Amino acid sequence: MKSLATLLLVLFTTASYANTQATEQINTTEGYPYKNVIHKAQRVELHYSELDNGIECHVNVISDTLKHSSAPQKVSHKKFKHSPMAACLTRATAKQILAKL
Repeated sequence: MKSLATLLLVLFTTASYANTQATEQINTTEGYPYKNVIHKAQRVELHYSELDNGIECHVNVISDTLKHSSAPQKVSHKKFKHSPMAACLTRATAKQILAKL
């Protein structure tokens, strides 16, 4: 009976990890308004896919009162590597989001 309980615990634990997405924390040197959005929001998600000719990305900003998903952007590898937030979220959109936070 003890082994059955252990087996169930392992199965449920493994199943919960299988549904999680890969997450990595990215430090940014980008200033206003991007840094302010990052600090004021509860969560900022940068989703991207590498393509042969560049990167396709968008940003989700989540707080108690706001959930915003930016329009998908296609950018070069170089621009994404240099400043990922600015490449995937326009400055005007970042300012609009910041005003709502």
